[in-house]
Amino acid sequence: MGIFKFKQFSVEDGRCAMKIGTDAVLLGAWTCLDGISAIVDAGCGSGVISLMVAQRSHDNTKIIAVDINHDACLDAMDNIANSPWENSVEVMEADITKFFPQCSHPMLIISNPPFFNEKLKSPDSSRALARHGVDFGIGELIDIAASHFKSVNDSLAFIAPASRDDEIEFMLALKRLSPRRRCRVFSRKEKEPIRTLWQVGLECPGCARIVCEELFIRDMDNNLTSQYLSLTTDFYLDK
Repeated sequence: MGIFKFKQFSVEDGRCAMKIGTDAVLLGAWTCLDGISAIVDAGCGSGVISLMVAQRSHDNTKIIAVDINHDACLDAMDNIANSPWENSVEVMEADITKFFPQCSHPMLIISNPPFFNEKLKSPDSSRALARHGVDFGIGELIDIAASHFKSVNDSLAFIAPASRDDEIEFMLALKRLSPRRRCRVFSRKEKEPIRTLWQVGLECPGCARIVCEELFIRDMDNNLTSQYLSLTTDFYLDK
């Protein structure tokens, strides 16, 4: 079992197939929450992103954490119950591709989705689903957003491999969604990007142009950058 202590909450992920990693923390810290009335954490796992956005949100923001895996939901429920936001976050065991919770708008869908495409799948069925997106991945996530967005202020935030940027741009265009913010993440300077953080919404001719950013985790001396430390300072104990 692993217990990760953040500044305002702790997360245990012993029953959850996928463990807490940098991707989830980056997404939870980076995503813009301005003007959002409700948040749906799609594929919530142990609930770390739900807790991060709860810490950053207004008290009246409703957060619904959804996962298909029973053990992940148990971890999420325990972690939320032991946090300051027990009354703000609801955990729902459901298949997000078939059942989407009712919520107010503007809403945010946030997800650290499965995106591994290796041919060799994990023998653990729960871990295979979490890692490889057997029935839920980036494409399904984009479909869900396109089906449930009602306002130009609704948005979808997710993280994906930078190698899939062109593919994701194409999938978004097919569903008449467009990027509002995009941040390419580098493990360190002078390396190729490893991840891209996306926040997208409905196509909107009058909306502001996309905000493009770059985030470097470490500098050339392998020290954490001030940029990364500033983004995560409200969460990590040692920042």
